[in-house]
Amino acid sequence: MPPIPDNVLNRLAQHQLPCKWAWAWFAVLSVEAQQARLTELADYIQQAHPTPALVQQALTEAPVKPTATPLVLLRIHGLPEALRRIQQLPPPEYPNAFRALLSLFRVADAHRRRTQCQHGCTHDWHNLPPLS
Repeated sequence: MPPIPDNVLNRLAQHQLPCKWAWAWFAVLSVEAQQARLTELADYIQQAHPTPALVQQALTEAPVKPTATPLVLLRIHGLPEALRRIQQLPPPEYPNAFRALLSLFRVADAHRRRTQCQHGCTHDWHNLPPLS
């Protein structure tokens, strides 16, 4: 696996790294590191302020079965409660949780970049240098 770039979750959200790379990267992390990445993603999602419509869009785009626990939680609970419950899932659910949360972050962050940051912004994570 190539070296891990800085701002990996933001680069994934901005399609600078492929999903297959993301799944492989996440799979080799320790359980503790996986939990930390899920917490980080949940924080980033909350900062992106997804609307219910964006959550629904992410649910349809997420590369997991519609019956996967993280998607069900996002479907039946409000966002803060769903994120809390997803972070409390057991480790075997972490890969699906990662895929679901990454999908939501991608959708919400893309919307924010198109609307609030369309004419440029000072968010470091929206102005990442290209990968070399």
